Amino acid sequence: MKQDYTNPSSKKVKIEELKNDHSKQIVSSIDAFGGTLILLDILQGSNNAEYLLLNFLPDIPNSPINDIRQEETIVIITSENNQELPKVFALRDDFPVGLPHTNITKTQRPVSLCVFEDRFEELKHQWSGSYFLQSIKNWLELTARDELHQEDQPLEPFVIGSKGIIINPNHIHVKKLPGGYYKTTDSPIGTPMHRLSVFTKPIENGVVNQRVENLYNLNQLFAEKDIDLMALIKPKIFELVDFDVSEGINGDFWKGLVFLIVQIPILRDSRTEEPTMVGFKINATLGLLSSIFGRTIVNLHSIFEAKPDYSENRLSPIGVEILNPHPSLSKTVAQLYSGIDPKWSDSIFSLIGIGALGSQFFMNLARSGFGKWNLIDKDILLPHNFIRHASTNTENHITENKAEAISNQANILLNDQDFSKPIPKTIYEVEKTKLQKSDAIMDMSTSIGVERYLANELKDVRKFSSFLNPIGSDLVMLSEDIKGHYLLDILEMQYYKGLLANPDLAEHLDFEQEGKIRYARGCRDITSKIPQENISIFSGIAAKAFKSKLNQSNASIDLWRINEYNGVNYYNFKIDNWVEEKIEGWTIYFNERVIEKISNFRIEKLPNETGGILIGAVDNFYKKVYITGTILAPEDSIERPTLFIRGITGVREKLEVIRKVTNDNLKYLGEWHSHPKNCGLGMSGDDKVQFAELLNEAKLNGQPALMSIFGDDKKHKTYFDNYKI
Repeated sequence: MKQDYTNPSSKKVKIEELKNDHSKQIVSSIDAFGGTLILLDILQGSNNAEYLLLNFLPDIPNSPINDIRQEETIVIITSENNQELPKVFALRDDFPVGLPHTNITKTQRPVSLCVFEDRFEELKHQWSGSYFLQSIKNWLELTARDELHQEDQPLEPFVIGSKGIIINPNHIHVKKLPGGYYKTTDSPIGTPMHRLSVFTKPIENGVVNQRVENLYNLNQLFAEKDIDLMALIKPKIFELVDFDVSEGINGDFWKGLVFLIVQIPILRDSRTEEPTMVGFKINATLGLLSSIFGRTIVNLHSIFEAKPDYSENRLSPIGVEILNPHPSLSKTVAQLYSGIDPKWSDSIFSLIGIGALGSQFFMNLARSGFGKWNLIDKDILLPHNFIRHASTNTENHITENKAEAISNQANILLNDQDFSKPIPKTIYEVEKTKLQKSDAIMDMSTSIGVERYLANELKDVRKFSSFLNPIGSDLVMLSEDIKGHYLLDILEMQYYKGLLANPDLAEHLDFEQEGKIRYARGCRDITSKIPQENISIFSGIAAKAFKSKLNQSNASIDLWRINEYNGVNYYNFKIDNWVEEKIEGWTIYFNERVIEKISNFRIEKLPNETGGILIGAVDNFYKKVYITGTILAPEDSIERPTLFIRGITGVREKLEVIRKVTNDNLKYLGEWHSHPKNCGLGMSGDDKVQFAELLNEAKLNGQPALMSIFGDDKKHKTYFDNYKI
């Protein structure tokens, strides 16, 4: 709604003749202010507007910071349209201009007060005549003390434009967009443009109260701020002219649109400056502007020098459009609006797996301009992928490599071809040196093989692994510590151990067979029914958690679950220490809490021997054994001071629970038993017989034989195949 002031007629209106609802409400509320408001007159305006002239007697200090007085004449203009706020003007001839929270008008006076920041649509539910009058009174009192503009409010715009220009500093053409906006472009199809960028000295926070419609208005506006705009523009114009003459350019160069971008530091207080950028489209040719500044171009090789002419007659015919400049979306702009610390600008991250979760995780971070990325995935996009993939460009991305498609999408978004690089390969085909240059690697491939490869082949870079459970209700993130003490494979085993310890997570790895969908004829062409909203929720959590964990040095195992109320439950798994033992190229990792549990159980059973089953996993490729747990001696075991025979009661059922909860990832590894006090840990004759049986059974199962003997002071020896460790 324009705030221009038009004079009322001389026709007076009686209170009982008021027609506008807002007028009636305001007048009926005056008495409530106890003499601090006095109705002077009511006049008729055009289009049924009603002018209420009032004397306000605000509570003003003796020496106000701004020139607001203890008696101010205010006019309130109401309209018959009850969906608009009444206009408010201060009628005093010397009422100060340029105050915060005043409106731009066609003329400087009377000054239009901006009483509310919100539109009437947002205020109408609490609007009343008394509320409106009290707000005007508050405006006067707070402005007098210079307290109206709060510290957390943005500074007043230097000048307000109704349209805008979207700027990329590398572009030399411009095109007009719908709605009156302009956008710079590098396409020659656009109109050539001349962008003049100037910087001014700092100015006080305030408002320009007159409209700027031509170059003379603009020059006067800056002159009032003690800024010689013409002196700032002149060398920029001459630079363009000299370039044209030296290069012999003609035609479109002289027809180019001229855009003036002015960067102004606005003072919030005596110490704090905040940058403001304003834009102006100057509707004059470069040749005309050059002659105004004292250089008339005779031909492509001759320039006539003259005296500059900044007179009103010369500048007023040159129209000016006020534009709000908006920088093109870039990595820097994305970081600014997302609150990203610039320290991550040049950090290099590698993401493996650009599927549903990986692509949306990446685009969350891309939209915030976070880091630089290598995107690794050999797969292509098929029709069903677009249900949950970050790309929705089915026309151009169908059958395109996932990494290439999403990399291109992110780079175009940020106008930065170096933001991400696609690597359309499997992780095993990527040069290790390229991955080792990463500041961190995120694995979202949902492949145990990839995770084990990263843990074993890349030990000089921090790694993360994040994945959904089979039905898409839970998100898991494994995070190595910054020193690489707890690698991904150890964290994987700790994760399985944590599932077994928490009854709430017993069904975490269940796979709904009915949820499988075969999208093609191959034996592996199967996908799952997971709703997109789950991917959206978890990709946001994963992106936020990843940024947070980069600032932390510790290892962690985190799980998030969408609950029945569509909230998210969080679980954090404790990470144990592991004892590492090696033999003939094999490594055995023994969980310290398992060692402690077995040792304590042995003490409880003394003087008898006891024993149990070792639970864990074997990695035959990397020759690793992980001992994660134990099943203690069943009830039907025989325990004597020099004899232990393990029973079988409940063992099958417990192994089945372990198999089911961990989705076959943890299983039976071997046996352990204890020796009496003050006895060594060497094999007895019976032990050798048992180990031979274990070895034969292990060979049938395609895994090593394992037996541990426990003795005093938590000491133990593990026998692996026929080798003693």
